[in-house]
Amino acid sequence: MMRMKHQVQDVHHVPAGAAAPSRCPCGAVPIAAMAVCGRSALLRCRVCDLRVRACMPLQEELDACYRDEYWSRFQVEQTGPARDNVHEHALDWMMEVHPEPGVVVDVGCGAGAFLARCRERGWRGVGVDPSPAAVTHAVARGLEAYVCAWPSARVGNETADAVTFINVLDHLRDPFEALQEAWRVLRTGGVLYIRVQNGAFHARLMAPLSMIGLGGLPVVHLYGFSRAAFRFHLPRLGFVVRAVRTAPPSQGAAYGAGNESGGAAFRRFLKKADQSLYALLAWSGLDRLPVGPSIEVMAVKAPSLVKLSG
Repeated sequence: MMRMKHQVQDVHHVPAGAAAPSRCPCGAVPIAAMAVCGRSALLRCRVCDLRVRACMPLQEELDACYRDEYWSRFQVEQTGPARDNVHEHALDWMMEVHPEPGVVVDVGCGAGAFLARCRERGWRGVGVDPSPAAVTHAVARGLEAYVCAWPSARVGNETADAVTFINVLDHLRDPFEALQEAWRVLRTGGVLYIRVQNGAFHARLMAPLSMIGLGGLPVVHLYGFSRAAFRFHLPRLGFVVRAVRTAPPSQGAAYGAGNESGGAAFRRFLKKADQSLYALLAWSGLDRLPVGPSIEVMAVKAPSLVKLSG
């Protein structure tokens, strides 16, 4: 099996270390009732529309990647301005739902770019990240961040007004445990913001792009979430979904920094196309539909009596 250190150049593809769960996390469908998407070992539940890799990397490989290698290769992405617009957009929407600044917990905070933005707007930010180097950078900026995985005992029950997962949730081996932890730390009415790759969008592109040698462009991490998947799973975990819509692309493409791949020019073209598409969607109001490469979710914590079992 190829080790993670040889795969870190492409964080979208991780080595297979363990089989996927025998049942979908929705609890109703055995793995045999799932369909394979394209040429990849990506399984889709016909009930909740969740995509999941047929083989998962080992947890220790994920730990090594995000603890050590991710920062060393992608620190420009975490410290530069490439995602400034993404963070500003997420905070603007968050404050539409929760106008009063409070406590925000940013899961996978990296070097603290989003936490710094929140601090500017009066929020007290708490970040967690597995990378010591990234957290050191955040702390040097005067931010409150801790080296730890999520779930984390550092955050007490019902002490947060917001929890954010910005390009994090689909990287986790158990995103549903992470969401349960978010429900635990949120106050009733607290907001949950999620940004991920649009699993349905990318899964549809896998087969046709593979046929022309561009199979590496669609992005599905360990899980592929769609609007249907979020609207199925979040209510059963105790959240009321406000909206699932197309997320704006980042203003920069820092993942390509230092990448000498021959497809770099084509990736830049796709970035421009993505930005133009989103501008058109936003102008027309169609960004409220989850049709783009990335999607975002806003939900609020329901009272405990509303939370469904399972």
